Amino acid sequence: MSKFLIDLPIPSMGATVNELTVIDLLVEPGSAIIKGEKIAELESDKSIFDFEAPCDGSIQRLFCQAGDILPSGDPFLRIETEDMSLKHLEADGEPELAPAGVSVKEVSQVAPIQGRQAPVSSPKPQRSGPVWTPRAAKMARNAGLDPEMITEISGTGPGGRISGDDIEKYLSTHQNGTSAVAAPVGVAANPESSKDGTVCVAGIGYAFPKSVRSNKEILKDFPLMTEEEIIKTTGIQQRYFADETESATGLATTAVNHALKMAGVEPSEIDGIIMATLIPDQPVPSAASALAKDLGIRYALTFDLNAACSGWLYALEVGRSFIKSGTAKKLIVVTAELLSRITNPKDHATAFLFGDGAGAAILTDDPNGHRLHSMRLGGDAEYYNVIERTGGGARQPLPRPGDNLDSFYLKMNGAVVFKQAVIAFSRIIQETLEREQLEPDQVSWIVPHQANERILRAVSKRVGIPYEKFVVTIGKYGNTSAASVSMALGWAAEEGIFENGDKIIFCSVGAGFTFAGGLLVW
Repeated sequence: MSKFLIDLPIPSMGATVNELTVIDLLVEPGSAIIKGEKIAELESDKSIFDFEAPCDGSIQRLFCQAGDILPSGDPFLRIETEDMSLKHLEADGEPELAPAGVSVKEVSQVAPIQGRQAPVSSPKPQRSGPVWTPRAAKMARNAGLDPEMITEISGTGPGGRISGDDIEKYLSTHQNGTSAVAAPVGVAANPESSKDGTVCVAGIGYAFPKSVRSNKEILKDFPLMTEEEIIKTTGIQQRYFADETESATGLATTAVNHALKMAGVEPSEIDGIIMATLIPDQPVPSAASALAKDLGIRYALTFDLNAACSGWLYALEVGRSFIKSGTAKKLIVVTAELLSRITNPKDHATAFLFGDGAGAAILTDDPNGHRLHSMRLGGDAEYYNVIERTGGGARQPLPRPGDNLDSFYLKMNGAVVFKQAVIAFSRIIQETLEREQLEPDQVSWIVPHQANERILRAVSKRVGIPYEKFVVTIGKYGNTSAASVSMALGWAAEEGIFENGDKIIFCSVGAGFTFAGGLLVW
């Protein structure tokens, strides 16, 4: 019996389901498959389900990757088989596909986990021109330009907004301008009873190193990979790497000083510092103690916290609890990560992902201002070792003679992380909605851990909140672990995209397997 090629389509799940998310692919080109074997996991608007091979054969081509959102009926696998019952699916040329990872619908109906039915979001009205963030518009006017007259800028901010980064690039190209710095964003008066467990986020700041590391530079060690492949897989276009003169403490100091200025708080008023980091400048004493010394805060509670990428949200909740219990009145919650120091430049799974940066918030007992609600903290130890660095601890403090340095670099099981992150991010958002009694269309913004753009797109589809409401900075800064949520929040605040009363959901997933999330009302 002769063999032939078939294009296996994404299954149709009923009249109300037009798209499915590819959560996981368990095969690759060249894989032999047996009828009934699990070859993929897909997510419909009902649940995640296993997709089984419809025949014996071999995989010839993948038309998608984990995280892509595909219309029902679109092909996602090409199989070589002898099964004549599938002759009607015989491949005839190359199929026309939607862009990988992008939904063909702007807004989709999704029924997220735990049985909560998300309503269909109404598409936003079409705008007549590009939307500018307040910071970008201000920068343009300061340069003597009229934002309404500039049409050749492509917006890279949330929902295609023209951001300060975009106008800064435009000015440097068209006017030989220098980098502009936006004025600090003030804290809006937003009265809310302090008896409800909320505390005030009085100031926000972030910082990043001087040096940019492009994909092209890293690709020198990976001649078989392309820049387009990296961007498609991760969404990352560049990241910042600290040089030998820069330190985690130094970046943290810069971020904290910005936050103190925004809050109008003097260092002498601070009662404590909580530092979230997985790579402090030195193991002992704590990075928080070093930061206190740099800031001139002699008497304050100081300690470090390591929950990997969820660290800053963990630290926020600890700080909130301290203030509500009366342990402190004004706290610095800060994070700084120099992941470039523990990233293996030869590891294709991690070399492109990580960057360096810092972020900070000033928490106070003021009953006004931006209100931080309680964070939900958790974890799943089943996936303890999917992201790890085994060297550098008490078990292996130093390389042994003849050892390589592999154990001193971060390692990651990308497939497991992707699948579990999509599920965990979605659960965090859903639990926050339920805890705060919110519907998806009442959420103004999602400020997530910047893990991977495909993960965030899959999460958007799963929870029924449009991707344009996700603050995504991974393209510029990469994955900065615990610093990523704080940096994304700081960037968005600097751009001025938040409005009084906006409901902002934080969510993060990290090594351990930790997760955290909650609500901030601007």
